[in-house]
Amino acid sequence: MANTDFDLIRMREEEEYEDISSNYTDISSSSPKEKKKRKKKHFLAKFISFLLVLTVALGVAFFAFSYRLIESIPREDLDNEDLGISSSDYDEVKNIALLGIDARSDTDVGRSDAVVILTVDKKHNKIKLTSIARDSYVSIDGHKKDKLTHAYAYGKSQLAVKTLNQNFGLEITDYVTMNFFEFVSIIDYIGGVTIDVDEKELREMNTNIIPYLSEMGIKGKLLEKSGVQLLDGAQALCYARIRHIDSDIKRGNRQKEVLTAMFQSAVNTEITKLPNIAKMVLSKCRTSLETKDIISMGLWAVTSSPEFEQLSIPNDNVKSSGKIISGKWCYVLDLDAAKKEIYDFIYEINYYSPEAKAQREEDE
Repeated sequence: MANTDFDLIRMREEEEYEDISSNYTDISSSSPKEKKKRKKKHFLAKFISFLLVLTVALGVAFFAFSYRLIESIPREDLDNEDLGISSSDYDEVKNIALLGIDARSDTDVGRSDAVVILTVDKKHNKIKLTSIARDSYVSIDGHKKDKLTHAYAYGKSQLAVKTLNQNFGLEITDYVTMNFFEFVSIIDYIGGVTIDVDEKELREMNTNIIPYLSEMGIKGKLLEKSGVQLLDGAQALCYARIRHIDSDIKRGNRQKEVLTAMFQSAVNTEITKLPNIAKMVLSKCRTSLETKDIISMGLWAVTSSPEFEQLSIPNDNVKSSGKIISGKWCYVLDLDAAKKEIYDFIYEINYYSPEAKAQREEDE
């Protein structure tokens, strides 16, 4: 009887204390199929790690290439104490002066043939281009009143930026200069630019500008027809220089049209050409911007895909009249109206009201 009771107690204990070792698999006895599966997972992890390392390496290499390329741009700093800035109205945006220089040689200082204010507006995710007529009659420090285009000839970028700030209430601290004559080779390299040339522009190019530039060594073929067509570098330069058939304002619009068409052609070209295009463009420029600022703005532009908007001064809201002053033809502007128009455009105040939009559409 005692033995039977002892056996029953032992059986109950064995039931209560289950062997937990049965919950674990003996991996030493895995099947070939399971081993192969583990090898695949190990290889995939290695491959993903390799891709990550390669991506980082390429990113570092591209950044290093971009940094060296941007560092190679000729620099000429501005004296920030002498830029004619007297307010802080534009502290939420970055304004940069783009100066298209009309210089035929390295020894020729030239004039600012095109004056455009580039605004980086991150708040509205836009890049805004405000062109100001080069013949605008303005005050130039140390030279009384004269054409805006002459400020660069008198004091290069420093005086050109100061003149813009003092006359139009801007707060520009940086600039980029570009020589239009040197862009011929870039346009040829990207395969030309697509431009809509009307009949008047065709006649002016074929009759006057192409022959004139050909005598200077910039050979361009005569156009055979008007309408949308592909222009080579010399023809595009001729198109950008048209002025006598209409106005300086129209000329500025044509220059912006060529620059926009260059951007479109560059975007659509072979990806293998892009580094060389960037090198060619940057080699034609001079700037006061620091490398880190250029890279920062470039990354923002690439990742944000900002909209482009344009404004021309003078316009219907900024009245002007053409006058001969001291033997020179000038635009006499309402500078107060110009200041307001530029400010409203950049900060999207009255310029973007329904009434203003409707009026511009009606004018067009």
